[in-house]
Amino acid sequence: MPRRSVLSEDEETEINLSPMIDCIFILLIFFIVTTVFVEEQGVRVNKPDASAASAMEDKLKVVLEINAQNKVFVDGTEVNIADVAGRVKAGAFDPDTPVVIRAHQKSKHSVFVAVWDAAKRGGAQALSFSTVN
Repeated sequence: MPRRSVLSEDEETEINLSPMIDCIFILLIFFIVTTVFVEEQGVRVNKPDASAASAMEDKLKVVLEINAQNKVFVDGTEVNIADVAGRVKAGAFDPDTPVVIRAHQKSKHSVFVAVWDAAKRGGAQALSFSTVN
């Protein structure tokens, strides 16, 4: 007795993809729901407008410069870091007088921080900084 096949010759077999698609959608929903969207906290910086730069140039300001050899200059004359607070106090007539620290990109960060702290001790409220090549 010959064996009879369950399928006839003209019927084609096909794979049902519906369960696989359902499984992919369930995984997609799982990953979307379990993903945590956290907003990283950082330092907020108020960037000035370009028009504010020209207004700042006209004001009286105290300029502190740090060169590549980590020497500190106040208005073009070399001073010690200990003298920066007194120079800022003498140059800033009111607390709103801008104090600008221009540091060379090869200067040490510790010198910059020491100058920043000394300017704060000298009464500077409006501190800003920039780097010079």
